[in-house]
Amino acid sequence: MNKMKQICVDHILLSLMKELENSPFSTTSIRDLYLARLSHSANPDRNSIRKFIYKELLRLESAGVIKRHEGETGRGCKFIYRGQPSGISLKTKRSPFAQSEQKNEASIDPVTLKGLKEELSKRKVELMTSIGEAEEYQRLYNQFPALQQAVRTQYFESRDRSTKLLGQLRAVETVLADIGCNS
Repeated sequence: MNKMKQICVDHILLSLMKELENSPFSTTSIRDLYLARLSHSANPDRNSIRKFIYKELLRLESAGVIKRHEGETGRGCKFIYRGQPSGISLKTKRSPFAQSEQKNEASIDPVTLKGLKEELSKRKVELMTSIGEAEEYQRLYNQFPALQQAVRTQYFESRDRSTKLLGQLRAVETVLADIGCNS
């Protein structure tokens, strides 16, 4: 039984290619259309978007979703959307450049937002405390070599705790970034 190959494609790029189905398009022309679909408050870098789209087009070309128009190569070459080939499933993903649109979609209640920011502050304080503790154990270890056995275990435990706290801090920061709030 053949399993379909699934390819994730930026939802904006896929909709633009479907609209231009039988018309050749260049990386630059589809980039301009892509920019028009983004919120103006996102203020994206045109060059970054062009590079992103070009990489996506090369990936889609190797999967047979698009082909080069009349075998063109090099700068300014054009592509044509061929539709979804058999054996391939196209799955859409969110645009990495649509941050401001995501903020509007994810309206989070103020109580949750406040709780997340408090968690972030708490984790930062705990992390700094743990790092300070590990540094002090290391200082004591270096200053008083006779304490090596007594301090070594506590130093490693403190260092492990710092690593765990850093992971927790990053998780809370990621959630805040995903809902469109800067810490």
